[in-house]
Amino acid sequence: MVNAPVACELCGLTTQHPIFDQAGKAYCCPACREVSALLAEPSQTPPAEATSRATAPAGETAEATLSLGGLWCVSCSWLIGEKLERSPGVQEARVNFVQREAQVRYDPARTDPRRLVKQVRRLGYRAWLPGDDPYDEEEAHWNRLLVSGVLVMHIMLISFFIYGREWLGMATPDTQWLVVFFNRILLVASLPVLLILGWPILRAGAASLLRGRPNIHTLIALGAFSAFGLSLRNLWMGQERVYFDTASVLLFLVAIGHWLEIQAQKAGTESVERLAQQIPAQARLVTPEGEAEVPLDQVRKGARVRVRPGERFPVDGLVAMGQGDVDESLLTGEPEPILRKAGDPVLAGTVNLDGSFDVIVTGVGSETLAGQIGRLLHQALWQRAPIERLADRLAALMVPGAVILAGATFAYWSWAADTETGLVHALSVLLIACPCALGIATPLTLWLGLGRAAKSGILLRQTGVLERLARARQAFFDKTGTLTQLPIRLQEVATDGVDRTEFLATVASVEALSEHPLGRAIAGAVEGSEAPTLPVEEFRAFPGRGVTARVAGRAVWIGSRAWLAEQGLALSPRLAEQAQTWQGRGLSLVFAGWDGRVTGLLGLGETVRPEAREVLARLQELGLEVTVLTGDSRAAGRRYQELLGVPVLAEQRPEEKLARLEAAGEDAVMVGDGINDGPALAKAGVGIAMHRGTDVAQSAADVVLLQEDLRALPWLVGLSRAAMAKVHQNLAWAFVYNALGLALAVSGRLQPAIAALLMVLSSLVVTVNALGLGKYGAEDWRPSSGETDEPAVQASSSPVIERPSRPIAQSPNHPIV
Repeated sequence: MVNAPVACELCGLTTQHPIFDQAGKAYCCPACREVSALLAEPSQTPPAEATSRATAPAGETAEATLSLGGLWCVSCSWLIGEKLERSPGVQEARVNFVQREAQVRYDPARTDPRRLVKQVRRLGYRAWLPGDDPYDEEEAHWNRLLVSGVLVMHIMLISFFIYGREWLGMATPDTQWLVVFFNRILLVASLPVLLILGWPILRAGAASLLRGRPNIHTLIALGAFSAFGLSLRNLWMGQERVYFDTASVLLFLVAIGHWLEIQAQKAGTESVERLAQQIPAQARLVTPEGEAEVPLDQVRKGARVRVRPGERFPVDGLVAMGQGDVDESLLTGEPEPILRKAGDPVLAGTVNLDGSFDVIVTGVGSETLAGQIGRLLHQALWQRAPIERLADRLAALMVPGAVILAGATFAYWSWAADTETGLVHALSVLLIACPCALGIATPLTLWLGLGRAAKSGILLRQTGVLERLARARQAFFDKTGTLTQLPIRLQEVATDGVDRTEFLATVASVEALSEHPLGRAIAGAVEGSEAPTLPVEEFRAFPGRGVTARVAGRAVWIGSRAWLAEQGLALSPRLAEQAQTWQGRGLSLVFAGWDGRVTGLLGLGETVRPEAREVLARLQELGLEVTVLTGDSRAAGRRYQELLGVPVLAEQRPEEKLARLEAAGEDAVMVGDGINDGPALAKAGVGIAMHRGTDVAQSAADVVLLQEDLRALPWLVGLSRAAMAKVHQNLAWAFVYNALGLALAVSGRLQPAIAALLMVLSSLVVTVNALGLGKYGAEDWRPSSGETDEPAVQASSSPVIERPSRPIAQSPNHPIV
């Protein structure tokens, strides 16, 4: 007899062989049933992106994100931030120079985003809101360079002939009329350069000067327009010496330097934008009526989408049908393809290499793992590292300092020689003191470090992590799930005076409500066996000790040996001897009992990761003091100490781990699995978590490893130290360059055109040095398959009960003996 077709409760497709959940709802496949259960759980909405909002409920604040253009250095971002923060109704304003964005929190009853945009534009900068036509600063600047470049070439050619006349001794009254003629040609050719390249600088520089906040625009405008004005005066008075070429070349070289900065900043943000660019804009939706290509924003959770070979997955989801290899390197950095089949998760942005998949959607857009990573990287760029703030303060102080020094130079040389000489030397001081190199060096290097880590499957939540990790001197590791591989398996069971099936049924029924890995392992191992599930009441968890509940009217206690002893449960000599034997083999023990005695003992085994010993040794070579913290017994701790080759502190409660990290201070790194060690990760100077699941946004760690390979840790430490080395090199270069350049300019040994060229070369030096970080560790740091195998810690080669694969929820409670 053929069953009548039934429509799937989730995706709507019909099936003649439905499967049902506990509520009796019909589904076409296990993936639909599982996704439906996930959707029924309370959702945790990720924090929304900062967007412009014109209205908000009374008494609340609103946020706006302004895109910016026309910025030349960090002094510009500082000026815009100062102006916005002083605007009526603005509570907080943050400006990111490299991102070219301003985030503003304001009172919507007193101001709105449009007014904020006008405030920025009054300073001479570009500003626009999301949804407005964007200003393509790169294209506009390139067009100005092309036009000005042609004119500057002619200006330099004419100037060469004028200077050659003097150098070759041909300066005679008979050729004087040619000099006057060519000077007028220089005026005509330099005027468009002054308007095309100089006007945006003059506008912003004048606006900042009028408001008492001189910046780099002020320096360049003062220098270029002073040279042009002096040339006009000399030409009008019939004097031979003019500086039209100096003003034009100065503006052109500064514009080239700005172009180089734009390209460097573009390279710095490339890795952040790479994720969003790889997500398909459309999805192939499967409905009872057939397939349809729809925009991604029309796809909802629970829908079914089809992905063909060679295509990227547009959504996160569970495979309902199909099998094949998937390239997940975009997210994890892992080059080897992963086999995915029915019931397995797939991630947006990854590539379907050779299969055809039907996927039940669990996440779209910002809800996907790629969306979370992109959002966190974007947020990381707003977290200023201490060394960045130091560089910003130095750059902001250098601008008024340069103006004062230029004024003093002008006064001295006007007294010692003449006004024209004083003006030329003051112009050189202004140019050489521009803090462009200082402002771009630090943020660009840290951005590139952030992007290089993301490319290797390592997510940094803020750029300051690189600075703290570079100076770290201690590393603490949580053992379970970090140095050992999950899932933990139930290996041995011993009972005393109770039926084995009854014991397992009681313990598994209680542990099914626990969220600790050991509890999950016990419940998962018993699931599907002959042991029945019993009703549980009054469940309570005691972090670091155990759990208790009432089953069949009696109090059941499950946890560590010491905790059960505190509850008055007696341990028989036979179980005590068995426990000692299992502890010597490295098993984690869980005791359970009721009616005043311990009725049974469970031993759980785990396997040390193959690369663990090698990684710990490598970290020690890098100068870090490595320690393993575990709640296991002292016997198990000694066993792991032999296997790992580093000190292992056993029987550590959560509060004891926190105390050790607090004593270690900001120079300590904590590496955990992110499941039950959230407080420790948050307390450490740098918290590093192994990623599991799809919710990286909820992690308490500063660093999330998107792939489960501990070899990423020494590589990341090396990257951090390389990044900070380049930051220090760039800051040292900027300091030495400015000191020597100012000495030459003040003493009159540096001409303005040479000063402008040196300013460009200085920015180029720090940019090239910083860009070298993008190639750090270009060789693959992962081993080839089949490399080193370290000894495994297992209780038995043939375990009594194995735990089936299942997700592990996050929780800080439950004992590890």
